[in-house]
Amino acid sequence: MSWMEKNERHTATKSVCYEIAGLGVCINSDEPVDWNLLLPSCAPFQQGFSDKGNTVCEINVKCGNNKEIPGSVKLLAEISDLFISEIRVLESDDYYIIDQIYDKNSHSFMLSDKDFKKSDVYLCTERINDRDLLSPFLMIAFAQAVVLHQTVLLHASVVEKDGWGYAFLGKSGTGKSTHSSLWIRHIEGTKLLNDDNPALKIGEDGKVYICGTPWSGKTPCYINKQVRLKAIVRLEQAPQNRFSQMKGANAMISLLPSCSSMRWNNELYSALCGILEETIQKTTIGRLECLPNREAAQLCYEKIQEILK
Repeated sequence: MSWMEKNERHTATKSVCYEIAGLGVCINSDEPVDWNLLLPSCAPFQQGFSDKGNTVCEINVKCGNNKEIPGSVKLLAEISDLFISEIRVLESDDYYIIDQIYDKNSHSFMLSDKDFKKSDVYLCTERINDRDLLSPFLMIAFAQAVVLHQTVLLHASVVEKDGWGYAFLGKSGTGKSTHSSLWIRHIEGTKLLNDDNPALKIGEDGKVYICGTPWSGKTPCYINKQVRLKAIVRLEQAPQNRFSQMKGANAMISLLPSCSSMRWNNELYSALCGILEETIQKTTIGRLECLPNREAAQLCYEKIQEILK
């Protein structure tokens, strides 16, 4: 069944609004769309239209990619490890172009203003029933737009305990999800908040928060909630368990690779660095050399509590 069709359980509309990490995203289509079928992980974040004042980006969805990508473009990046399809990031004088390639004969793409506040997405007609068709575009647009609003998407696994969040960073395959599961299993009262792309934000009260999002990797954990952030820990596989605190430039170097923000956009990059500098000042940043065992989780938790005494 197409996401553009109605059924007994869902209603098709031309527009939908989501609130993610306290920031609004509005998506529009020329035709009525069953958004719960097209973006099922976004359902917990759906909002009404009563307050558009916090909208940070707007996406217009068009079925069919017959529009031409601008001819004079520069290739900025190729991404193949985040999504099922290959993503190319291109730039023209007026737009960023996110080109999602499925095979040599089919692709979808997004044209975005340089601040990602407005984007047009042209979806591949042959793949119109794919549930993951729009989500990568939404994630990329949101990740760039929110940086100008004291928020950044992190590639991390996050657990919550006693109303506080703990984020675990690391290269792909390091064991972020495994470490979260060790906390959940061995540290009482721990719950998973997000397993792949939480949002870190500096609140209006100046405090640092970590938020659930519709993007949680292979783990279906889509929780519309934010908690105070107590610590960020970069994991490294090692033959022993050892925790060390990081500050200043070392902490910045540890955080930057896990942030979903365009380094080649000076305005976005400057805003990102400002967010991270404030986070480092207000949050414990650690490095955990570890084995995938209970002792690693307990050591990490205990060392963080010691630092904060």
